[in-house]
Amino acid sequence: MQSNSKAIISKLFFLTILSTFLLTNCTDKTDELKPEVAQDRQTDALTISEIPISGVAPGEEQNAPSTEERFYPEAAFSNARTSAYGVTDYVDFNDKMGLLILPDYARNTFALWPYYIQNVGNAWIHVKENNETRYREAFRSNYGHYHLGYENFEPCFMSGGNFGKPSGSNCVNFDPTLEPRSLHTHAGDHWIKIYAYDYESDSQVFDLLEIKVTNGPIQLWFKKSGGGWWYWNSNGKWNLSNYCTDITEVLISSTNNLTSIGFDDLKVKVPYY
Repeated sequence: MQSNSKAIISKLFFLTILSTFLLTNCTDKTDELKPEVAQDRQTDALTISEIPISGVAPGEEQNAPSTEERFYPEAAFSNARTSAYGVTDYVDFNDKMGLLILPDYARNTFALWPYYIQNVGNAWIHVKENNETRYREAFRSNYGHYHLGYENFEPCFMSGGNFGKPSGSNCVNFDPTLEPRSLHTHAGDHWIKIYAYDYESDSQVFDLLEIKVTNGPIQLWFKKSGGGWWYWNSNGKWNLSNYCTDITEVLISSTNNLTSIGFDDLKVKVPYY
C-alpha cells in the first residue's frame, strides 16, 4: 500500500512539473508573436519604357471649372500606405463606401451617376463617364453609365429576375458591395474620366502609378498640373510612375473606337498639402 502511495505521489509530482514547463513554454512563445502587418499587394506591372506622346488638348476650355456636384463617401477599410509625401492606395472598384452611393449598388453591373468615388488620403478619386461638353466631341460620350462587372463569377438570374450568385446548381442572393469588381465600358467610343477633388477644390493634383488593363488595348491621356496633355496606346499591366505624376486628370478609351475596354487596380498617390 505504501509502495502504491509513493508511485501516485511520484506521478503527481511529474505531472505538476510537466504542466509548469508547458505553461511557461507556451507563454514565452505567445509573447514572441508579432502582430501581422498588411503587405502591399504584389505587382507584376511592367514599367512603361516608351515616353508618352504630347497630344492636342482634348478640351477647348480646360480651365473652365466643373459644375458637377461633389460627393464625399466615407473611407472604408483599405490597404492604404502613408508616407511623408502622401497616401497611396488602389482604386479597385471594391470599396464598400464607393459602391453604396451607386443606385442599387450597381448590382446589375450598371454604374450610374454619381459613378464610383473612393476616398484616398485627403481627396476623393472620381471615376466617371466623360460627358462634359467642355471637351471636344472626339473625347467625350454620353451613355450615362459604365459597367462594374464581377471578377469571381458570372451572375445568374433569381426567380424575381434580379442578379444572383451561382452556388452549385442554385442561384442565391448576395451582397453586391462585398464582391470584387472591375470597370468595363459600354462601347468602343466610351470615354472614362479620372480626377481628384477635396473639400476645398474640384481639382487636386495626384499621381497614377499603375493600371491593370483587363481588356484592351486602351488609349490613356493625362494632363500635367503645369499644363500639357500626354498619352499612350498600350495594353497589359502598366507601371506609370516614371511619367504619370503631378497630374490633374486622366482620360481613357479604346484605341480603335470599336470594342469596349476594361481596367482595374488604379494605384493612386495623393500628396499632402
